[in-house]
Amino acid sequence: MAAQSEHFPLMLKAMACSAAILLLAGAAIILLDIYFELTLVAATTDWLLRFRNWLLLETSIPNWSLLVMIAIVIGTVCVAIHYARVTDGTYGELHEIERKVYKKNNPQFPQLTDNQTLLMEALAYHANFRKVANLDSVCKLVSLSTVEVETGLKQLQAKRLVRQKVTRGTFGATTFELTLAGKDYALERLELT
Repeated sequence: MAAQSEHFPLMLKAMACSAAILLLAGAAIILLDIYFELTLVAATTDWLLRFRNWLLLETSIPNWSLLVMIAIVIGTVCVAIHYARVTDGTYGELHEIERKVYKKNNPQFPQLTDNQTLLMEALAYHANFRKVANLDSVCKLVSLSTVEVETGLKQLQAKRLVRQKVTRGTFGATTFELTLAGKDYALERLELT
């Protein structure tokens, strides 16, 4: 019930938009007729009278019923599009499915020490701002020695919360990133946005 009251119903939006369009069109026609001395009001009235006569013509299927059927089809398509569009959050459906599967297989998170929690926060910070997390940047962020950071990261790798990547090449670099389990830990335990 609460979710329904947050948004206006679709029918109310459609009626309000239609009324607004008709009012603006009428006001524009009247203003153009007054200021530019055009015969828009008379022409529009004449067109509306001819349209009314066309609607009331006696044919095998009355014209007004044909228009009602077309309006029903268009309304049905609009409602279907409105309810079928994807209002996904920041994570895609695939991540949500992976997360559910992981939670089902691993219902509890491991206990972390204070240093490990600091390292997880630092890696989550890097991931949140799409920065590359290397040993130096993590050390600067958590104000721990390089040995403490290396030890903590190895422990987090053993708990499968952190993944280490080594780039090949002349100047090979080692970077660290959160695994899916690490991201879930950061989202739930560290209460990050």
